[in-house]
Amino acid sequence: MGTLIEQMKIAPQNLALRLEDLFHQEASIAALHLEALVQETVALVETHMPQVNTAFAKRQLGWRQQPWQIVSADQ
Repeated sequence: MGTLIEQMKIAPQNLALRLEDLFHQEASIAALHLEALVQETVALVETHMPQVNTAFAKRQLGWRQQPWQIVSADQ
């Protein structure tokens, strides 16, 4: 992964280290850090590729899928 990231001309700072670090954190903390990386990536796309529409990606940031409600058969 590090080799591939080193070839990128544009990427969030310390991307390889930050991605690797996600695997060593509690899931809720890792999710927040991953979301920050996505936000930075979207910002880089907006800066370096303004023709790309990032509206959908930006709307999804911060959204969390809610757990399913289990309804018993007798209700």
